[in-house]
Amino acid sequence: MLPLLLACVQEQALYVVQDPTAPGPYAVGRDTQVIEDDRGGTLTVDVWYPATEADEPTPYSPTIFTGLAELGAPRAEGTFPLIAFSHGNGGIRFQSYFLTEWWASHGHVVVAPDHPNNTFLDLDMDRLTEVMQRRPGDISRAATWAMAEYDTEEEYQVTGHSFGGWTTLAVAGGALDLEAFQAYCDAGGEGELCGLVTPTGTIADAPDPRARGGVSMTPCGWYTFGDTGLAEVSGVAVMGGELDEICPMDVEVTPTFEHLGAPTALYTVAGGGHFVYSLMCELGNLVDECGDSAYASAEEAQPGIRTWATAWLLRQRTGDGAYDTWL
Repeated sequence: MLPLLLACVQEQALYVVQDPTAPGPYAVGRDTQVIEDDRGGTLTVDVWYPATEADEPTPYSPTIFTGLAELGAPRAEGTFPLIAFSHGNGGIRFQSYFLTEWWASHGHVVVAPDHPNNTFLDLDMDRLTEVMQRRPGDISRAATWAMAEYDTEEEYQVTGHSFGGWTTLAVAGGALDLEAFQAYCDAGGEGELCGLVTPTGTIADAPDPRARGGVSMTPCGWYTFGDTGLAEVSGVAVMGGELDEICPMDVEVTPTFEHLGAPTALYTVAGGGHFVYSLMCELGNLVDECGDSAYASAEEAQPGIRTWATAWLLRQRTGDGAYDTWL
């Protein structure tokens, strides 16, 4: 009995509540790989992981931006929880590295695939329905690959921005109702996906039973799940921007939150636009909100986004109410 008690005390001593406002205890490594997709073709993925050290941060090609991560940095030993990230429509796998790197520093392996025909390098709006049908499978396949290549747990949390926010819901348990989607759009629904995608077909491999909660950032498309299709999705928090005109709070984000099962939560960025969750405005004034003083800048908004999302993920994974301090 004594060795068992000592083991329990030792295990408890290893657990420390992490401060989500500060970098975690690990350096951050990054890998970029092209993996085989059993549906045909390939997926390009980035993986961020806890490292023992990281010297010179590596730019995110083809951009010149750097964060904390170094390509090929030595991996830390241990089994780590896994997070999967889904980029937005016309985004890219590393578009929110201010988050993915942060989570790796806090002891997570994070995997993010490029969704083919839906990045800023290969965007094809004529294939948006096909992209929608494939997106959840992109995430589940990237997660399967990461579990095999890295020492991770067998369940994972899922996160995403915009179209990736919708993908988060689909992977984490959302049950599609395409008839309800069609009816919503036919009745004059204002949702962003009406007219962009066709309510047809099925979505393979969704939801993924290994996905256990996460964070859906500025999601569009709650109505693709009808009135009840999100009720079984639990442990997923929703984040939105007060001034978001693409996935507005009243039309898209708040109804998503209201349809989710508990536990859930809603975070609103005061003055936030749609793209503050990404590096879009770092690339220049490519959209109206970039450089407009009416909108919260990345410098103003991203620390709060990072803190809140990290606290939510840690709270749901550990069950520790100490993280409620930041929620």
